Amino acid sequence: MSHGLIEQLPNISASKLANLQSEVQSRRKLLQQRLAAFERQYDCRLPELEQKLANQEIGEHPAWEDSIEWRNALEQLEQTELSGSIFAWLQRLLMRSASS
Repeated sequence: MSHGLIEQLPNISASKLANLQSEVQSRRKLLQQRLAAFERQYDCRLPELEQKLANQEIGEHPAWEDSIEWRNALEQLEQTELSGSIFAWLQRLLMRSASS
């Protein structure tokens, strides 16, 4: 990667990046705990719960509301994982830049 691209990046210190990565780890852990709690509560994964709701095998309340929250947590976890990947990539980029 050229130095021109590195120079265009915002001024991100190693400590700021480390803080962002720490926040991502904390967020990931919180979301994983929430997802695990839903799996324990319903003794299944979200697609199974959604199928049970569609087949009217279980009552809508509170399962329907929980399925929405569950889906949101899954999507947030995906975004958190993406953020973590980007921060790791930035850290490698900054380390290479510093050693050049």
